[in-house]
Amino acid sequence: MPQAKAMQTRPHAALGDVVDLGHLGHYTMGDVKLERELLRMFAGQAEELRARLRAADDDAEWKLASHTLKGAAMAVGAFAIAQAAKELEEAGRSAPEELMSALDGHLEEFRAAFAHWERQSAA
Repeated sequence: MPQAKAMQTRPHAALGDVVDLGHLGHYTMGDVKLERELLRMFAGQAEELRARLRAADDDAEWKLASHTLKGAAMAVGAFAIAQAAKELEEAGRSAPEELMSALDGHLEEFRAAFAHWERQSAA
């Protein structure tokens, strides 16, 4: 009987690799339930803002979405996402696709790390 090959998965970044947990903990006073709720809210907001960036018809929409994402990311300590949003805000709607791809990568890394953290903390 042939052996099944082990499924290969991409290793997850730890949440602390994508979110400054010290920064977040400062505002939550170490309340893990509050941290989870804030990160869930951020995850949803980040996806909405990413979609708004992709659909922006004018510079004002682009600036508002990128600026809002930058602030939300800063608030939870997702500084790589905040930096990517800042670069998009500064570049405007004509930003090179590489900047949007960088944001997409940071958001994917956050989503994976957060989902893994949620599974681990629920166990």
